[in-house]
Amino acid sequence: MEQEKEVTELSTETTSKEENSDQAEENSRLAEEQKLEESRRSDEKRATKNGKSIPGYIRRYRRINIIWLVVWFLIGLNLFITGMMIWHTRANILTVLAVLSVLPGAKRIVALIALGRKKSVEESRCHEVETAVESYVYAGDIDLHEYEIEEEEEAEKAEETEEAEPVSRKLPIEETVIFTDYIFTSTEKVMMLDFLVVTAGGVFILPTTNAKVKNDVDYIKKYLAAGIRKNCDTVEVAVVKEDKELLTKLKEDNSDPMSAEDRYEVLAYLKSLAV
Repeated sequence: MEQEKEVTELSTETTSKEENSDQAEENSRLAEEQKLEESRRSDEKRATKNGKSIPGYIRRYRRINIIWLVVWFLIGLNLFITGMMIWHTRANILTVLAVLSVLPGAKRIVALIALGRKKSVEESRCHEVETAVESYVYAGDIDLHEYEIEEEEEAEKAEETEEAEPVSRKLPIEETVIFTDYIFTSTEKVMMLDFLVVTAGGVFILPTTNAKVKNDVDYIKKYLAAGIRKNCDTVEVAVVKEDKELLTKLKEDNSDPMSAEDRYEVLAYLKSLAV
């Protein structure tokens, strides 16, 4: 009887542990799903603003351009039809206005052609990059003016003399800054990056899938590196070809930190390129 009782207690204890383990796994799964859902809602809320280089930006950018293209087409068509109904000839002022309405519509077409079939970076990939760094902020969420303050003494001197200019002091941006869905242009081509991550002392670039042709990767590295090093000649600039390589570099990054002023200028330069 005692043996049966011990076996029963042991079985009950084992069953209880398994149930607790299953419950813990279920709670962990639900917590992860809730976190991803909150992240998705945060991204959707962020995408309603005018920020660039944030999750979902390309999807929003394409949708806005399509809407405006349709709007301008309808405006032009309405003006043309109205002119024909009033004057019964195409030679009227409303026809001229209809033709002019083609120009902003053409701008939207160019933007859509530039995007091609590129899609926004998946949320799961963004989450992996987020977890690879200690603290982060997306480039579209940063207002660099909040990190710039004028030195009072220099500002007073600037007011007293016409030649002197107010000198500003840059506050340090502590977080790693993530650019995603990053579209920028040069004088020769439109380029897209899945990720561009600015750490304390480095800039890590992951081109989009369509750009992973050797010539494009080399061009991107040369173009961006030249512009970045004009603002900080000591910064490390690395171009990677896949997510794993990017995550490894972010986790192992031990580059010498940039000064607050240099990092500010690098970020200002990169944000100025964003389309």
